[in-house]
Amino acid sequence: METEKLQKYIKYDFKDLGLLRHAMVHPSFSNEKYGKPKSHLASNQRLEFLGDSVLSLVVSTYLYNNYPDMPEGELSKLRAVLVCEASLAVFAKRIHLQDFLILGVGETASGGMEKPSILADAYESLIAAIYLDSGIESAREFIISQIESDIKTTAVRYKAYDYKTNLQEKMGTDRDRPIYEIIGNEGPDHSPVFIASVSCKGEKTFGKGHSKKEAEQMAAKEMLELIEGKKEK
Repeated sequence: METEKLQKYIKYDFKDLGLLRHAMVHPSFSNEKYGKPKSHLASNQRLEFLGDSVLSLVVSTYLYNNYPDMPEGELSKLRAVLVCEASLAVFAKRIHLQDFLILGVGETASGGMEKPSILADAYESLIAAIYLDSGIESAREFIISQIESDIKTTAVRYKAYDYKTNLQEKMGTDRDRPIYEIIGNEGPDHSPVFIASVSCKGEKTFGKGHSKKEAEQMAAKEMLELIEGKKEK
């Protein structure tokens, strides 16, 4: 495997090149070479398991920090789109991982280097290898440099953004400024659900959330849907 070429593509130099090679070994190769029951130790399956968690943590932290008013449900939807198999396969192809996969003879013959599932697993394995090689910050830098533009584009496409800001923009003037109020809460003390209202243009809608901000966002979302529904009529 041309490790120097791959390192140029990913813009990261490994201290332990064995980790990089290991990340590219598909189970089909290790099964053919070593047989069972210990072939999994030579494949990237365990790295893929770890990389999945590192990727989720990094993306979740980025979304939490950069979209402070986005409700939990919308954060989850956005993350799911970004870390799904199809997206990871696209990210893998950007750095030409298909050219460096170590597959078994049968998997190679069936076009395994182009299969989204194999590419996605290799991408997560690479993330784990970087994490093991030099820690979470290096893994974070690699992931964000790869997908930050996709995060921003996807957030707009799926309308997973600040409903309160969007509502204010639709109102247009200070006179029509939405008025928010936390009107109560329900549920146990250790995990309360807050209830918020928003009033504007003679209308009032309500929303619930596990924080006051999330409740206000949900109230704004309901108001937007009310306004847009009236326009359609």
